[in-house]
Formats: sequence, structure tokens, C-alpha cells
Amino acid sequence: MLPEMTQWYYTKVGLKQGPVPESELLQKIRRGEIDGGNLVWKEGMADWLPLSRVPELSGQAPSDASRAAAAPEAFPAKPEIPFPVHQPGGTVPLPQPAAYHGNFVAPVIPTYIWQSVVALVLSAVMMIFICIPIGMPFGIVALVFASKVEGLRLQGRLAEAESASKSAKIWMIISYSLSGLVLFGLFMVFVIALIAGGITP
Repeated sequence: MLPEMTQWYYTKVGLKQGPVPESELLQKIRRGEIDGGNLVWKEGMADWLPLSRVPELSGQAPSDASRAAAAPEAFPAKPEIPFPVHQPGGTVPLPQPAAYHGNFVAPVIPTYIWQSVVALVLSAVMMIFICIPIGMPFGIVALVFASKVEGLRLQGRLAEAESASKSAKIWMIISYSLSGLVLFGLFMVFVIALIAGGITP
């Protein structure tokens, strides 16, 4: 009878994943797909814990599976042939993880989509009426970066998502500032013209 392998659940980008065998979870840790901040759970644990607080996964006390993988072999290992396991009717299903109470909260990264759209529309209106599209190029760049944020966040590429969000914010502010300066300049010209017209006899 094959030994029963420990099954683990883990969270990634706020979503529950698993179950996976311990050997596969260790491979994910070595490849950097999950780190000490990810939550993990297996049968027998009272609640989800950060991976860094689970000794057998964090490296403080390597599990039997990881020690066996690290030990040199005197002879080539025999290939393991999986045998089908027939479960008789009425057996107890595999244990499910404890209720996920939302200990991990996926970071909210602002996209600045609608702000970039407004900046682009404002510069387009200025181009139509006064032929001065000074903020339009910057509004387009802001919208391009803003459209990337949510997709990168859902892929778990949080650092890239935050970088795109900051870039969208910067270019959006530049677009608003330039459009605002032009509008303010036109307003001042209009006011000066009114004052000059009122003084002229």
C-alpha cells in the first residue's frame, strides 16, 4: 500500500489553491512562486498560517520529503508506478480546509482609468474648439498605463501593476495640468479683454 502523501492548500493573490502534494508545494517555494507571506493549511491545522510560520515549509525544520530529495542516492531510484486506488462506496471524503476567513487581503491598486479618460476628453475638446491639443499626448500615455493595471494585478504581478498605476497617475496629472494652464491663460485673456473694452471710451 502506497504511503499517504500530505496534501496542502495555499493562497495566491487572495485565492485559495490546492490541494497539492507537499513535494509540489516545496517545488513552488524553491521556484519563488509562493513565499513566506502566502497562507497555507493542511489537515490537522486549526487555521491558515503564513508559510514563514510553518517550520516544515519555511526551512527551519525540513520535512521528510525535502530531506529525502536533498540526500544523495547510492543507486538510481526506481521509477514510481502509480496504482489506481479504488475507493469503496460510502467512504468518507477527503478533509476540506478550515474556512478561509480572509486573513489575506489582495492589495487594491488604483487604475486611474476614468481620470485618464476625462483628461483625454478634455484635451480633445480643447483641440476641437481652440486647436490646442497640448494635453492629449499625455492623456493617451496615461490611459495606456491605466489599462494595464488590472490585468497585471490579476496575474499576480503586483510590482508591475503598482508601477503601471504610478505611471498612469503621473501622466494623467501632467495632462490635467497642461490643459488647466491653457484654460487659465485663455480665461485671463478674456478677462483682460473685457476690462480693456470697459475702459475704452
